[in-house]
Amino acid sequence: MRIILLICVAFNLSGCAYYFGNSWQRSFKKIPKTEYLKFGTRPERISDEQLVSHPLVLHEAADKFISPSQKAKTSSPRTLLAKLVAHQEVKEVNEFLLNSVVWGNSGSSGALNPHGDYDFTSILLSAILFRFENDTNLLWPKTANHLARNLLIEEGGKPHTKTPRTMKIMKDTENHILMTNISQYLKNQWLFEHGETEFNNLENGMEQFLLDNLDELQLTGQYEFNAKPYEGYTIAALLVLHSYAHSDALRNKTAETLDNLVREYLKTSSDFRKSSPFRRRMERANGTSLVDNPSSSMYKAWYLEHKKGVFAAEEIPDNRHQAFSALVFDYRPPADVWNEDDSERLVLIGHGKGSSPEMHSRGKGFLLSAGGFQRGKISQIIARPTVLMLNDGATELADCFYITGKGKWPKWNNAGVYHRFAVGRSEVHLPKQYEAVDSIGNWKLFKPSAAITVVTYSTQDFGLIYLPEQGDSLVKVIEMNPEPTSGIFHLLGGKFITFDVKAAKGKWVIKAVDGVEVNRKTDGWPRVRIQ
Repeated sequence: MRIILLICVAFNLSGCAYYFGNSWQRSFKKIPKTEYLKFGTRPERISDEQLVSHPLVLHEAADKFISPSQKAKTSSPRTLLAKLVAHQEVKEVNEFLLNSVVWGNSGSSGALNPHGDYDFTSILLSAILFRFENDTNLLWPKTANHLARNLLIEEGGKPHTKTPRTMKIMKDTENHILMTNISQYLKNQWLFEHGETEFNNLENGMEQFLLDNLDELQLTGQYEFNAKPYEGYTIAALLVLHSYAHSDALRNKTAETLDNLVREYLKTSSDFRKSSPFRRRMERANGTSLVDNPSSSMYKAWYLEHKKGVFAAEEIPDNRHQAFSALVFDYRPPADVWNEDDSERLVLIGHGKGSSPEMHSRGKGFLLSAGGFQRGKISQIIARPTVLMLNDGATELADCFYITGKGKWPKWNNAGVYHRFAVGRSEVHLPKQYEAVDSIGNWKLFKPSAAITVVTYSTQDFGLIYLPEQGDSLVKVIEMNPEPTSGIFHLLGGKFITFDVKAAKGKWVIKAVDGVEVNRKTDGWPRVRIQ
């Protein structure tokens, strides 16, 4: 019966190439390896004294923690951490922990593992243990002992990579693998440092396992890319590891991995707004927010701290609980990452076999982001509209120029972005706050600002967005492109782009630039290319 149930679960899961094999990981070995930048010094986080009264800490500390008889997965541990950081209700927090019991087990929850997800709790308990282990006024010794020996349930040298109760044939998701094994590593570290030498992470293989896992993460990127909410838990787990692993090698490797994640995000976002395809949680396909990525809130917290030190909680509109994790742990992006050259670029992100790439054309005052494509329900990928974000503070899709695909979103191929150019199989949505300054037939020209010109061509089954670098003559654009649906578009600068809006999913809609064919097979794209 269990085998039959497992097969049913498998057919309803997306990304079986990840969960039941390693072909996705292997695909990156055939792809040119991305050479990531090396950055210089990084700032220290703000002091513990400043954190005590930080508005974001106080916001998290204001929540009530529930009684130990109730099985909370994530809220109480984060609230407990916030209260200790804020020096609030110290006695109550310690008593709560002393009376707490293990409410479940690690790994993904589901029909086969209904009491899973305990690793969401254990990763935060690990952070509490190590953050306050030397401050007995905040974390009592008996509380630390109970936390380490009883509430942290994973120990030893056997990594946990499989979803529980699937006969060890189904791989767990990457956020669970990280949270579970980092919690295990830190419990081993505590036990070893308290005299139990059989828990040496160097000898039992746990440190090497995590180092290998981080190497793979740098090679492949996140399988759960741009995932809402999972990328936040992946990043938070890495922050805990970086803060409390006593191994320099592991701390350095974790910092390097986080540096790459931060830089990739900054190259594919605008003012902490992002629109791109993402993996997992199909129910979020209809979301319209540009600021609901957990990473947006986490990275914005670091940026605000970099610029002004202490900032207001209201400056983080979404996912404040994830921004709190970014704030209280030790990692900080290198100062150089905020000042890196941001001149006009085409940023192409490969996500491997059977996935969807990202394409972003960025320049001063704009970010034009492709929506990608789903590769069948099994891929768990959510395709998005192709969106033009301007420096106007818009945080909702309706306030942007955008193009959807034809029909329902699982059928879209919204991979039609090149430098300052986007094309797709539906009309262009025009935001209400902008009025065309010129209009000829299906063509319109907008001047959102003195520095930005937006030209659109729109019919029921075809949409085009073009941001000319020079001039704002709609007549000239039309003269050069009398048949915009022909599959060829001439830029005012002289280049011409060949495209196929009916391209199959898995292919770049752009075919050639100035007659030179481009690599359209996106499964083989490098992780990060900046042109």
